[in-house]
Amino acid sequence: MTDRKQARGVEDISTRRMQKLADENRELRQYVADVMQRLRANEQLFTRLFALESQVLKSTDPEDMCFSLLRGLRSQFDLDFVRFWFDRSSFMGNRSLQELSERDLVWVEQGEIEAMGLHRRQVCLLQRSGEHCFDWLMPHDEHIGSVALLTLGDLTRPFGVLGLGSIDGDRFAPEQSTDFLHHLAQVVGLSLENAVAQERLARHAIRDALTGTHNRRFLQHQSLQPLSQWFGKDCPVSCLYLDIDGFRRIQADTDDQGEAVLQALCACVREQSRVQDPLIRVAEDEFVLLLPGCAEDKAGDIASRLLAQIRQQQPAGMSVSVSLGLAHSPANEDLSVKQLIDRADKAMYVAKALGGGRVEHFQDD
Repeated sequence: MTDRKQARGVEDISTRRMQKLADENRELRQYVADVMQRLRANEQLFTRLFALESQVLKSTDPEDMCFSLLRGLRSQFDLDFVRFWFDRSSFMGNRSLQELSERDLVWVEQGEIEAMGLHRRQVCLLQRSGEHCFDWLMPHDEHIGSVALLTLGDLTRPFGVLGLGSIDGDRFAPEQSTDFLHHLAQVVGLSLENAVAQERLARHAIRDALTGTHNRRFLQHQSLQPLSQWFGKDCPVSCLYLDIDGFRRIQADTDDQGEAVLQALCACVREQSRVQDPLIRVAEDEFVLLLPGCAEDKAGDIASRLLAQIRQQQPAGMSVSVSLGLAHSPANEDLSVKQLIDRADKAMYVAKALGGGRVEHFQDD
């Protein structure tokens, strides 16, 4: 009897041990399955991220980059809210970013990012509740349950914040891992800084440092193409060629006031033309003004007003005379850029030969 009890006791212990091993094995299999599921989810997450990074790196300018990020983050990561906040005093402050709506971009003043405490860490996760409300959200963001705030740039002086939001209050709960978001913040920040730097270099390469106008390099890849390729089909284009009369004498007699005269002349031209009209410095004292969509008689009025303004204002306090040549390309003619400028140049020499301080229209004969 005692032997049977002992046998049953041994059998019970063995059964319990086997059951315990089976339970541990089941828990281990479940743990491995959970880990593999997270690995697959992370793999898919980073695959989408790398695809977005590739798309962003193809962007040609900061505005295009921001637009690609906003669209890609919303669609590829199922986000209900994506928004930039840029510091107006940072290097992003002089970007127009007109393609971005008020829902996509909000400008903040210097120090506001620091005042919100977002400079203390790269990523901040918030769950919205009655007690915790993020002041930068708008009334139409009431449905957002949780937000991830990614600080862009050096934390000692950030230039912006990227906000990601979801109606799911647990999507960006404070206890969630932020490795992926840290990576995203660094990629976005560095990409925007690089895009702005490249844009600045490209702009300086085609800008005249003294007058702020375009320089001859600006025309190099444009000069041989038809005007329609630059300004659009069926678009008439007028051209004014400006040359300062006796500029070398001005430089020699006025203690090198030539730079002030050039800057004042460009300011006068800008007052009489539109912001989008290309103004190009093609030689020391020679400028080309292209007027797309401008009829020849209207271009003549602009030239006359410009001459009158120069005589009245006396740039740099001196009596300055300018010779102007005007050429026009009707929509049905579609000259090349170089042909139109050459015609205006020839008309300018006629104006100079007739005494200067006047405008002459190009004539075929």
